[in-house]
Amino acid sequence: MNSANKSFTASRIAAYLCAVCFVVGFVMIFYIEPGINLNPHQRLAFILSNGRYFQLWYSTIFVLFGLSLLVLVNGINKLISRRQTLTYYLSMMFGFVWGCYAIICGLIAILSIEYLLMLPTQEQSSVWFALYSIQIGLGDGVEWVGGCWLFTLSLHGLRHKLSQPAIHYYGLLVGLMGCVTLIPAFREAGALFGLGQIVWFVVVGARLFERTSNLIPSKEIRLPNNG
Repeated sequence: MNSANKSFTASRIAAYLCAVCFVVGFVMIFYIEPGINLNPHQRLAFILSNGRYFQLWYSTIFVLFGLSLLVLVNGINKLISRRQTLTYYLSMMFGFVWGCYAIICGLIAILSIEYLLMLPTQEQSSVWFALYSIQIGLGDGVEWVGGCWLFTLSLHGLRHKLSQPAIHYYGLLVGLMGCVTLIPAFREAGALFGLGQIVWFVVVGARLFERTSNLIPSKEIRLPNNG
């Protein structure tokens, strides 16, 4: 297996891992502890009784996701690098920013929980609300960055006819839902963005990287004529 195939294999695995991370996030928010993402009191109570579990959750949905996303973005950039227009550079920028942003938010949350658990009981509540404000201020879900990445990437794919148009139109729709989470009135669109991203990551992992010839037009290679 050459280096290019290894890179695309790593990218396929990364796409699936990104989807798994989103699923893990939804399982916690909607099944294990519904409302934990919106209620600071409920989140504090859960952290105090299941602190290590919550750290593992953050490690998965932020740190593992961010690392996987960086691998995926790098693979996608290699596939579309022959069309280096504005949308290419924007998608590359937003992709790397989203991955790094997710890792940073996750590490801050994990270390904050560690600090919180070490405090005396009487101090935990007051310190927690300060930590919670920092987490929310950083963008606990950072969907809008992901929305910008997916929107610009899909726009680039449409403009240059990379792969099937349907996946790019779908990406535009999902990306737009992520972008509008910047508006407080549309913050609930983050759940739709997450669900849409799961499907998108699976499709990318299963289809796009298995058909790289559809994404990058192959050039005819002519051997020199020594005769």
